[in-house]
Amino acid sequence: MQVCCGASRRTVPNCALSDELRAAVKGRSPRIIALFDDGAERGFYQNHTFRMSAWGQITAFVRLTAVPRDPRMQGYPNRQGRRFAERRNFMGDNKGMDRRGFLKTAAFSSLALGGAAALAGCAPAAGTDGGAALSSTGDIAWDKEVDVLVLGSGTGAFAALVAAAKGAGSVCLVEKGTMWGGTAATSGGGLAVPLTYAAADAGVSDSKEEIVKYFKNASDGRVDEAVLNSFIDNGSDFIDWISEEMGWKFVASPLFGDYYEPMEGWIPMGRGSLGAANADGPLVAVQMWEEMKAKMEGYGVEILMGTEATELITDGAGAVLGAVCGGQNIKAGAVIVATGGFDHNDEMRAKYHPFKIMATNAVPTNTGDGQLMGMAIGANVSYMDRCWGAPAILTTGDDPATLIAEGTIAQEIAGTDWAMYRGLPGAVVVNKKGRRIGNEAGPYDLFNQAFAYYDTGEPGHVNIPAYFICDAACWATYSLPGHTVGAVGEGDGSYFDETYGGEATDPAEVPAHFVQADTLEELAGKLGIDPAGLTAEIAAFNENAAQGKDPVYHRGEKHLDINTTGVMAGSRTDLANPVLAPLATGPFYGAIYVPGTCGTAGGLTINENAQVVNTAGEPIEHLYAVGNCSSGVSGGTYVHGGISLGSGGVMSWVAVNHAMGATA
Repeated sequence: MQVCCGASRRTVPNCALSDELRAAVKGRSPRIIALFDDGAERGFYQNHTFRMSAWGQITAFVRLTAVPRDPRMQGYPNRQGRRFAERRNFMGDNKGMDRRGFLKTAAFSSLALGGAAALAGCAPAAGTDGGAALSSTGDIAWDKEVDVLVLGSGTGAFAALVAAAKGAGSVCLVEKGTMWGGTAATSGGGLAVPLTYAAADAGVSDSKEEIVKYFKNASDGRVDEAVLNSFIDNGSDFIDWISEEMGWKFVASPLFGDYYEPMEGWIPMGRGSLGAANADGPLVAVQMWEEMKAKMEGYGVEILMGTEATELITDGAGAVLGAVCGGQNIKAGAVIVATGGFDHNDEMRAKYHPFKIMATNAVPTNTGDGQLMGMAIGANVSYMDRCWGAPAILTTGDDPATLIAEGTIAQEIAGTDWAMYRGLPGAVVVNKKGRRIGNEAGPYDLFNQAFAYYDTGEPGHVNIPAYFICDAACWATYSLPGHTVGAVGEGDGSYFDETYGGEATDPAEVPAHFVQADTLEELAGKLGIDPAGLTAEIAAFNENAAQGKDPVYHRGEKHLDINTTGVMAGSRTDLANPVLAPLATGPFYGAIYVPGTCGTAGGLTINENAQVVNTAGEPIEHLYAVGNCSSGVSGGTYVHGGISLGSGGVMSWVAVNHAMGATA
């Protein structure tokens, strides 16, 4: 796939259009056109989109009346907004599925031997309900024995699938919640994996050396190079394998590429957010996880929903023998921890995070269980100060002062701002002094870091909370949380219609989490912003924005500003800068804007085999960690979209291969 952008910005050579497309866009400047390896073309133009058959040819053009919709973005990344509760019920439903015949393989000798030898002679005892980690220095009564035990159904689903498909013996996956797939299943499903066939199909030129350079620069040198090398070396094999296993095709997207531009080693696309599709078309995560679940059940994987893992069981030498899950002692040859982050653990966030994280879209069961279980047996932890930043318009009704004072967190879904709110033309984010806090069109994680600013004169984190502000033109043109601009044409809706799934709301009805005012001074008073500071800031901003310039934060000057934020926010080609417009006309609208996350990024320290290591750096036998409960592969840095899922998948592959004694 190649990408063509408007000539006023970046153009990839040799990007020819078919006669049909050329006629459709005559007189217009196409913003993104994707040419796939089969010759098909997908994309959208200002107020135009076109439907595609699955990986085939154009089937119809559709005229839209408001913001454009990118077919690649259907349901991504915030489709869960209005339907999150419904999806939770759907994914938590353990409705019966037909199981394929399963021929149980021979015992998983490389795992079972260690567990059986260590447990010889243990006398029966009652199960435990919590406390310190169990040890073989006491008697253990085993309620269940498996070869591979996976804790968590997010990225842990990859581990269970790999183990079952590769003949690892008996596999059991336990999920604390009733929602299959956890936070992973609420995402768009993009996997960040470098040097894959998807990147090659897109004509991406990349190398391991450039990837390492970029990760090291973006993480400020914090990345573990041995773990990173393992991720890079195994990524292509994992994508090849799961593509064949699941019947998926991955495609490199020009959206959500490398976030740290222009760090040395940066490239615009090919590493981040590979999108999966099956024969019926593109998939989002909820579909991917349901398909993996069906596959696992076909292989005979035992899935225990609503089952919390509370302790790791070790022998006298510190090797892991199993875990306590739902009050049962489960013996396992290998335990793979995939329990997610600690978003909903107030004590852990207060202990590790350098500033308040006030909102998360992670599932409520993410309470740091894996990290705590690991630390209880001497495991090391890394990057606990980091999170996958995702700021938010606060729509939940929570009082920000209370969230700050009590150190609690809001469960925010609809307001999570990947890019489609703050990057809108005619919108800004300011602090209580009325000053803008960053490049609103920049990546969500980088923008989230603006909240860390500490004013030594005040003193305090003066950017927490901040405030989203837009003018009447923005309000009338674009959808915001609780406010939908319904644009429909020939049975196909705009991106925002797809996101929220509702008809247009009455523009005169202002949602409770927004305030409206005729003047900026009045708006400032209602929100608690310094009126003089806000009016002065907006006056200066407007003067520059009218010329398409942002000399303070350079909004609209980077590749991602236009090709990711611009796509999602609905940038306008009639403007000198498609993501920048003055806040010129009242009434004005404002809402509380807070630091948020889609998952914490620190956890159990792993080595290149995904083994958990102790505080001395030595592997803890039979214990592995993947996903957000682990230290990951990027030094806790959100290097590009999809890194959490992509690294979780690849390191699941690495963990299972190592546990089976294979060369990863």
